[in-house]
Amino acid sequence: MKFTLSWLKDHLETDASLAEIVERLTAIGLEVEHVDDKAGLKPFVIAKVLTAVQHPDATGCAC
Repeated sequence: MKFTLSWLKDHLETDASLAEIVERLTAIGLEVEHVDDKAGLKPFVIAKVLTAVQHPDATGCAC
């Protein structure tokens, strides 16, 4: 079963770190198989293109 860290923190009412939570879950007998730490993706920005228009100096060639 997959849980987000924010969901766990809401239900556990804790400020513990990810490592501390994993350690505690393992200590009470809940196997933590894998942790996806998305913190490495923080520098990336997600964007959505709203419009696209041809540049005024473009030749119109789709080369």
